[in-house]
Amino acid sequence: MQYPIKLNFKKIALARQAHLSDASGESIAYARQKLLKLKEELEVFRDKSRNEKLCTIKADRVIDFRAAYQFVSEAEQVFGSIKREGLRSLWKATYHLQTADGAPFATLREEKPLAKVFDAFFGDIPLVGLFCNYVFNPSYLLTTSEGEPLFRIKKSPSLFGNVFHIEKLNDSHQDKDILCLMGILMMVFLEKSRG
Repeated sequence: MQYPIKLNFKKIALARQAHLSDASGESIAYARQKLLKLKEELEVFRDKSRNEKLCTIKADRVIDFRAAYQFVSEAEQVFGSIKREGLRSLWKATYHLQTADGAPFATLREEKPLAKVFDAFFGDIPLVGLFCNYVFNPSYLLTTSEGEPLFRIKKSPSLFGNVFHIEKLNDSHQDKDILCLMGILMMVFLEKSRG
């Protein structure tokens, strides 16, 4: 995997979907939300052909503000989860990433909450929303429980979709890269559903 990673979130689609590709353009993952499910669920594949399933991300309860989302491998083994922080998260998005055994591993925080507010508010206004994607670009920082920065996620200017660039800040915890990327992917899906 070569960094930075590009996450392309499709706005114009029946089912929400996102594609992760590395700096060389090679596909890392393709995620698609399952439609008509009471409990939110994403299927994550190797690429858009959907031949090789990597994992499923499942909510632990019916649509709820405080749901945790488990990352489940093809062998039905949970390898981690992400949970949005409650009321504090209304203004500044904060998510907690946990390992398979439920131990806290990292926190994903929004760096510029005002940018997201303006992006959500002006982004839905016809014509104005097109230009809004070039001005208001939220960013997020993923840090370990000890405060060590691992990844920075930045929304890039884009006309018809939402493109995020994932920059790796630290080479420690390489064994947790997939856990971190699945957490970032789910966070983007959840934040886009919020506005």
